[in-house]
Amino acid sequence: MNHAQIETKWFYRILLISIVGLGSYLALQPQYNFSHWMPHRALRSAGVPYNAILWFEQNADIALHLLGGLLITALLYASDLPLLRQSAATVLACMVGLCLLAEILQFAVGRDVELKDLLLGISGSFMAYLAIKQKNKINRHHTRTY
Repeated sequence: MNHAQIETKWFYRILLISIVGLGSYLALQPQYNFSHWMPHRALRSAGVPYNAILWFEQNADIALHLLGGLLITALLYASDLPLLRQSAATVLACMVGLCLLAEILQFAVGRDVELKDLLLGISGSFMAYLAIKQKNKINRHHTRTY
């Protein structure tokens, strides 16, 4: 493994720790609300209708859970952690466990547990799993000698 590959894997690991840490912090806040992050004044001055802003506030968590599951799964695989042995199935199982753990911890701090959040996180993870499996299949096909 050359120096650039080692640096890339460490970059993925640091990014993974940062995203999981931030996500864990937000998930465990008793009164977490996405609307505080919305630039309401800028959106209104840009001509975005108020009912569209309200719709986005109420549904932004759908995209966050789906994309979060996808991104964290991809980073877990790309970071090449020895514990996961570069196995897509092991990474998927780890992500399902992390999604379950997040919902259990939210219940422990007094937040609502939503099945929707769990299913969206697992769905995002499964999408990343399928992409990884397809990538590996293509790589095996191109490395064969005929």
